[in-house]
Amino acid sequence: MLRVTSQAPSAIPANRRRFPATRISVVAFTGSLLLTACGGGDADGKAAAGEESAAHAVRKQAEAAQAAAPKKVTSGPALDFDLTPGAGKAVGTGQPVSLEFKKPVKNKPAVEKALSVTASTPTEGSWGWVTTPAGLDRLDWRPRDPWKPETDVTVKGTLTTVDPGGAHFDRDLNRTFRIGRDQQLTADLDTHRLIVKRDGKQVKSIPMSGGEPVKNRASRPGTFAIKSREEKVHMTSASVGGPKAYDVIVNWGMRFSDSGGYLHQATDNTQRFVGNTNISAGCVGMTPEDAKWLYDHTLLGDLVTVQGKEATGELGGPGNGYADWSVTYDRWKSKSALK
Repeated sequence: MLRVTSQAPSAIPANRRRFPATRISVVAFTGSLLLTACGGGDADGKAAAGEESAAHAVRKQAEAAQAAAPKKVTSGPALDFDLTPGAGKAVGTGQPVSLEFKKPVKNKPAVEKALSVTASTPTEGSWGWVTTPAGLDRLDWRPRDPWKPETDVTVKGTLTTVDPGGAHFDRDLNRTFRIGRDQQLTADLDTHRLIVKRDGKQVKSIPMSGGEPVKNRASRPGTFAIKSREEKVHMTSASVGGPKAYDVIVNWGMRFSDSGGYLHQATDNTQRFVGNTNISAGCVGMTPEDAKWLYDHTLLGDLVTVQGKEATGELGGPGNGYADWSVTYDRWKSKSALK
């Protein structure tokens, strides 16, 4: 900014007038430069104030969200559980998501509500509460139909914020597993054959011997998901009772029920009955070669259906192993605590 000053001609003595009547002096105001600088500073200040205001709003929103978030429950004893299947496992198409609790769950709806199951392939399914033969509470999520092969399944649960009833959980859930190929087995007690189907096509017919059709030895009917695989299994009559005492070690065990139901290699003294007579204490026995082949080609979660007129007729409930598939889907849904 420039300031212009002038003096009138009469204010200057005559003897000193040599130039035109007007004299101009130029004075530079540093204030004008500072004003310009201040103008820029004011804009930056407004921007900074705006940013601070936005940051304050974000902080307030975060604080509000944190205040509204459910608090962790820490009162009462810890309630532990086992989750099946394991993370990253490839399992069969009958494998349920299963939580087995170490102590009774009093507030079942709250626990069930805190859990979710998602799948890479759209899948309808439902939670259901069952009781194991040991009397433990177990919560399974079972699809309406067997899983589609190559499906990725994720189970999540914010259990630490849930009061299961006078107790608390020490951990939340976030686990993913994968469904492998579809393999389903049918153990027919009438024909003494174990039929193996993979992706809907029969790949093997295995001679077998099921449970002897007498009390405490007959095979239990139903559809189960294989629960464990053990190269050697120690079996005694003390675990199931029955009229015949035994204490044996069998090879290539694939357990499908908690009441002692296994697929395995028949004992040496019963090999002659394989393919023609039901003689076991409820298990499905095979030749050494067939038992080893089946063991090598079986996944946890493969479905096994035991059927035939010589079955006992006593399933022991859907909590007897993963016998969720032994009831209709509508009946299974009725086992949910969320009505």
